[in-house]
Amino acid sequence: MRTGIDQFAAKGREISARVRRERAKQHAAELAPVIAELRAGGATTLQAIATGLNKRGIPTARGGTWSAVQVSRVIAWMA
Repeated sequence: MRTGIDQFAAKGREISARVRRERAKQHAAELAPVIAELRAGGATTLQAIATGLNKRGIPTARGGTWSAVQVSRVIAWMA
């Protein structure tokens, strides 16, 4: 009897996932020049890039500080 509600929920999840993917791609595109500059300046590890972003005061998408894992995810979205 809940099939109507289930269909709406499934559609909502699909739309939400699409929006989150697009935001991630956009955020990665905005950070690409900064990451390229950090790499050109000698940042060769993910942690070095994270440290560079933090030193520049650039927050993560959720307003936090950068970690190597977060940098790797952004770089994956840039590809």
